[in-house]
Amino acid sequence: MRTTKYNIFRTAMNIAFMLFLLVLSSCKKDNSAPVDDPTPKDTALKVSSLSNTTLHYGDTLIIKGSNFSATTLNNTVTINGVAATVQSATTSELKVIVPAVGASRGEVKIKTGSQAITGGNIIYVPDVFVAGSQNNSAYALATYWKNSAAVTLSTEESALTSIFVNGDDIYAAGKERINNLQLANYWKNGTKTTLGANESAANTISVNGNDVHVGGWEIINGFDLPRYWKDGTGTTVDVNDPIISKIVTGNGSCTGIYVNDNNIHAVGSYRNSQGRFSPWEFTNGIIPANTIPNNDKHCFANAVFINGNDEYVAGSQNNATSGLAMATIWKNGNAATLTEGTASVGVGTAVFVAGSDVYVAGYEQEDYYGGGLTFAKYWKNGEPVKLSTASSGATGIAVFDNDVYVSGWESNGTYNVAKYWKNGVPVTLGNTVLNSSGNAIVVR
Repeated sequence: MRTTKYNIFRTAMNIAFMLFLLVLSSCKKDNSAPVDDPTPKDTALKVSSLSNTTLHYGDTLIIKGSNFSATTLNNTVTINGVAATVQSATTSELKVIVPAVGASRGEVKIKTGSQAITGGNIIYVPDVFVAGSQNNSAYALATYWKNSAAVTLSTEESALTSIFVNGDDIYAAGKERINNLQLANYWKNGTKTTLGANESAANTISVNGNDVHVGGWEIINGFDLPRYWKDGTGTTVDVNDPIISKIVTGNGSCTGIYVNDNNIHAVGSYRNSQGRFSPWEFTNGIIPANTIPNNDKHCFANAVFINGNDEYVAGSQNNATSGLAMATIWKNGNAATLTEGTASVGVGTAVFVAGSDVYVAGYEQEDYYGGGLTFAKYWKNGEPVKLSTASSGATGIAVFDNDVYVSGWESNGTYNVAKYWKNGVPVTLGNTVLNSSGNAIVVR
């Protein structure tokens, strides 16, 4: 009996020892040859947050997430379909510079390699630039306002008539009087380029790549001639006078320039052979037969806008019966009058086309014979919108994502004050105890 128990005990001990060896062997095997983790790595492109959802042009947007490329150029970011500059990149963070989005809202999209993802939406706040002048105690100073903050470009008597924003560069055209001589100038980021050698003024500016196009007038041999400057080099605009069927050089001015697909479109007016002012236009320096017909009365072309294959020119033409000016818009030479010209005087000063909508800024003296006030207005597809009930004028217009911005001035009873109107709501720019004026507007 004792022997049997001993054998059973010994057998149990042997089994336990063998199990111990098996376990030890198993541990050694795990240490020498680890088993692969069956859980796959997460390589999906993800966005966890945007640093800010209300942004201006040029702001830095930080996008946090995972599986971005640490190589900056391998990441593409767009906002509302517009490419943004990726400033720096890690696998978990992108820093991008906000471009001119072109709309009040923009969807942020990221592409890395073959993966693309939507990262959310931002609210884009556009910058509003208004060019004009603001008086000191003695005279007007060339001034522009960016989001209502004034920037003065000259300490001499001066004024701005036009503004153009190209990326980070701000161009403004106008005039400056030094030593009792008024000269045409433009400023790029505050640095002045003088254009005229004689009494002159710049009325309009447009930039295409590195080329700066300016229109205005200059007195040469006793005549104030229409002048066009490209990169500082001036050319007199010789006009095809249809009345006498010949090229003439006479009193006039270049008042509007628009660059579209590398084509330079310019308009203005000149004193024709009958002593009346007529419109002129050119494309790339070539003067066509006058496509804006004259009704044998004064007719002025003040601004031009190109939309696709269509050319829009804003200005005025005199009523053939009363002789009073009527605000007018020409589309490919076909006139549509905006004011009636029997008891009122109207002028179109600027034009902007958004989609199928045509906007014209200007002013109208509604009761000319009664000596009534002049009122700032704009017309949308011919329908007037009155911006003020005080003496005022509208000088420029821009449309941004269905919002209508109009520059101009308004009298407070003592002084004319620079303003712009957004959807009819006024924003005061100038000092209210000195004269000022807003003469052009750009919204980016």
